[in-house]
Amino acid sequence: KQWYQRRVAITAGIAVDCSATASPQLAGRGSETIEQEILSVLNLLYSSIDALNLTDLCIVKGESCWLLNIDVLFVGCGGNIFDAASVALKAALHSTTMPNVSVSGEGIEMELEISDDPYQVWKLSTAMCPICVTLYQEGESFAVDVTEEESECSEGYVHVGVLPSGEVSAMEKSGAGNMDPTALLEMIDAAVRIGMDIHKQLDRHLHAESTTATL
Repeated sequence: KQWYQRRVAITAGIAVDCSATASPQLAGRGSETIEQEILSVLNLLYSSIDALNLTDLCIVKGESCWLLNIDVLFVGCGGNIFDAASVALKAALHSTTMPNVSVSGEGIEMELEISDDPYQVWKLSTAMCPICVTLYQEGESFAVDVTEEESECSEGYVHVGVLPSGEVSAMEKSGAGNMDPTALLEMIDAAVRIGMDIHKQLDRHLHAESTTATL
């Protein structure tokens, strides 16, 4: 069972690309640093096998499975790009449909037939998909969804992965500044409150969008 879970877990890959038109800081080698940091945060959020039930991607156990590629492209930079990427990723996974596959035969005679019926599809569950809430330390206080200018003044920041239930799934500190443990706990509490609210609003919007699409 453990081998099977690891085998399937490698069928999801995330790639990040920042357009040079988004912001001057995303031009040249500066974009590579930001891309790697965003990629690191997203991989951290989805490192748990509970984030996505990737076993659903299995077609024939030990033989074939769907390959899930996730491409994140930034064409604008007007706020916290880490949090925006995590919200966009959950929304994209929610709207992704996979065609049904029928299997016939065994061994070398096995054949896979992918349905071309647009209604014969299924979706991955996003019920356990986390979102990122990044809090920036600004002196003795902290801020969320900061501008580029505000982020440059920050002494450090914390990425907190929050599940819809309010559980913290991941956390990572960045920046050179030290953080007081008491202040860090306050930042985590704030991240949980903000994260749960974002989940509720996002899920409400995605549900309404799905309902409209089926009418």
